[in-house]
Amino acid sequence: MSSSSAILRQFMRIPLGANMPGEKAKKTVSVTLSSELLEQARELNLNLSSLLAEAVAEQIRKQQRQAWLNANREAIDSVNQFVEEHGSFSHFQRSF
Repeated sequence: MSSSSAILRQFMRIPLGANMPGEKAKKTVSVTLSSELLEQARELNLNLSSLLAEAVAEQIRKQQRQAWLNANREAIDSVNQFVEEHGSFSHFQRSF
């Protein structure tokens, strides 16, 4: 730890290991993997925590996107129908 960060922590009275503002707290979870998969991951020095976090975040984004599309399907279809019938709002500005 650099001396400036030690001084800052002492001044701010933040204990070591505490989350800084903007840093998200993490929770420990238990995950079950096949022993073969775990062995291969260890051989490749894969960070299982970051891989799982990335995979879960991606799945959340996909499901939120799909939920938004489902909730807004009628409006999207309406705009697409308008464009099909009347052209886009800026079609007159196209030079091609």
